Amino acid sequence: MAISNASTSILRTAIEQAVNHFVQDDDFMVVTDFHLHLDADTGELAIADDTEMTITSAVVEEWIDLDGEDDMEAMAHELKSILGAMSAEGAFEQVCVSKPFSFVLEDDNQETIEELFYVDEDLIVLSDDLLKDMDKDLDDFFEKLMKE
Repeated sequence: MAISNASTSILRTAIEQAVNHFVQDDDFMVVTDFHLHLDADTGELAIADDTEMTITSAVVEEWIDLDGEDDMEAMAHELKSILGAMSAEGAFEQVCVSKPFSFVLEDDNQETIEELFYVDEDLIVLSDDLLKDMDKDLDDFFEKLMKE
């Protein structure tokens, strides 16, 4: 389930608004997570802080009436891609919150479905996509190395 460029832009803007909410303050905030809640009936993704105060929200039409685990996995994948691209561009470097912090996808009961992205100053968390063929790649590398 891919989403349109317009929807990607809407999500990116919402994430930027949530992050920028903590860039504007001169005070250093202790925030451990940005909580992302999806209302599958309306397609609304709300982003809240640790106090459960909604910072911003956005509606993604492709996510209206999502149902099932496959749809949730595809949605999480889209969000991870956006967060990864934003991180590579330095979007999280000026945030005035304590690090580490993460972006967490939660259900209606505020139970964690999945940690989407983890931000720390000295630590880089590798995604499952990158790691899934790591064993094979390492085996191939060592085999080639031993031949030489």
